[in-house]
Amino acid sequence: MSIARNLDVIIFGASGFTGKYAILEGVKVLAGLKWGVAGRNKEKLSSTLAEIGQKVNTDLSGVPIVLADVGNQKSLVQMAQQCRVVVNCCGPYRLYGEPVIQACLEAETNHVDVSGEPQFLEGMQLKYHEAAAEKGIYLISACGFDSIPADMGTVFLEQQFDGVVNSVEAYVTSKMKGRREMGFIHYGTWASAVHAIANMDEVGKIRRDLFKTKLPEIEPKLKEKSAIHKSNAGKWSLPFMGADRSCVMRTQRFFYETENKRPLQMKAYISFGNFVEVCAVSFVGAIFWLLVKSSLGQNLLLNYPRLFSLGAVSHEGASEEAMNNTFFTLHFEGRGWEEKLSDPKEKYSYPPNKVIQTKVSGKNPGYGATCVALLLSARTILQESDKMPGRGGFLTPGAAFAKTNLIQQLCENGFTFEVVSKAKL
Repeated sequence: MSIARNLDVIIFGASGFTGKYAILEGVKVLAGLKWGVAGRNKEKLSSTLAEIGQKVNTDLSGVPIVLADVGNQKSLVQMAQQCRVVVNCCGPYRLYGEPVIQACLEAETNHVDVSGEPQFLEGMQLKYHEAAAEKGIYLISACGFDSIPADMGTVFLEQQFDGVVNSVEAYVTSKMKGRREMGFIHYGTWASAVHAIANMDEVGKIRRDLFKTKLPEIEPKLKEKSAIHKSNAGKWSLPFMGADRSCVMRTQRFFYETENKRPLQMKAYISFGNFVEVCAVSFVGAIFWLLVKSSLGQNLLLNYPRLFSLGAVSHEGASEEAMNNTFFTLHFEGRGWEEKLSDPKEKYSYPPNKVIQTKVSGKNPGYGATCVALLLSARTILQESDKMPGRGGFLTPGAAFAKTNLIQQLCENGFTFEVVSKAKL
């Protein structure tokens, strides 16, 4: 399809909470590119551009505005036809994501988003990967805090290992300088979690249909840590229920199937400041899990988020000051062998003999870092497609960007990727 596209990037859902931060970061990250914004309300979009323009002391009145609505498929296709990459900020993606992907497929336009909902990610891969590959376009989800740090962090660890990695354990921590304010989690994030966990039962069937062949048995097995445990750094921790592990393992499967690479094992955890905090989170999680299994419970969670999150969730989200004073780190520990085997199905006759510790860090994980990673993903598609898998498809960030300069670009825009230590076992 030959379409005259007058824009490189369109930020869809630009007047929403995430969309506003995408515009804010886009002033720098998309410099030199032709970009516009899209949504269903022209007045709100104009107001948002004026608000962000004032904040960054830049006149954004000339930024093109495109009207598009997830309830109007024709408008989504017309939007997608005007650009080379749609940056989709309109969630929850389970409710609103698929029509945008369908429009991008029809318009043969690349697509990135910040979904962290495993059944959406894997369901869309099942339905649209082959169609995207046939059209030669990239549909890449999880390009925000879920799951660029985890997925590209694992890619970085393997690049630095110099050998074969058998297993990776990742612990995410966040710290807010100053007094932690109430309502620091935005309602949209909470709603996405409600819809995602309420429909977790779908994931098993999707995976059976998506992954027809099993990965080779990898030994030694990486065991799951107990529900509440201390990390190697001595921090109380819990299993991380987000999309990170799903994303990393789909990346590993991609490289096994396309490059015959031995897949690694990965477990993801979240660490807290003290035992009281981890108990409070466990309590909220238990109540959440009980309620989310029924429609009545889901309505209670969606209608009374502040109550059931013990004040952590609000429709306003965190203040700008709080977000800019929040810092995250993902600590990785990888174990494996210095020596390489010729066949990924072969088994080592001796235990891992090498360990590496790395970390990925940054600030404002929910929106600042998320939107930087999202926009850099879009920019990388535009500028480095020759270093990406040639066919296109519905891909994870790690599968799409492993051979590009995305990690370097992230490091130039507020992220840090670093090796902490290497040692022989």
